[in-house]
Amino acid sequence: MKIEKVSFDKENIYIVTDSGHTIGNPLHWFPRLANATHLQRDNYEIGPFTESIHWPEIDEDLSLESFFDFKRELHYANI
Repeated sequence: MKIEKVSFDKENIYIVTDSGHTIGNPLHWFPRLANATHLQRDNYEIGPFTESIHWPEIDEDLSLESFFDFKRELHYANI
C-alpha cells in the first residue's frame, strides 16, 4: 500500500492509498500538525517510496504505519 494524497479537515488528517482506501486520524494525535497553519499542512512531500510524508516547515514526518497504530482507534472515511 502506498500514499497517494493527504488532506485535512478541522479535526482530522486523511490519506488516500493506491488501493483506494481513505484513512483518517485525529490531528491531536500529531501535535506538530495540529498546531501548524493550513499553509504549513498543505506543504508536504510524499517520500520516494510513497510510504511516508514530510512537512519541511514544521519538521514533521509520518509513516504509513503510523496511520495503523492499533493502540489508537482508527477512523475510516469514504471521501
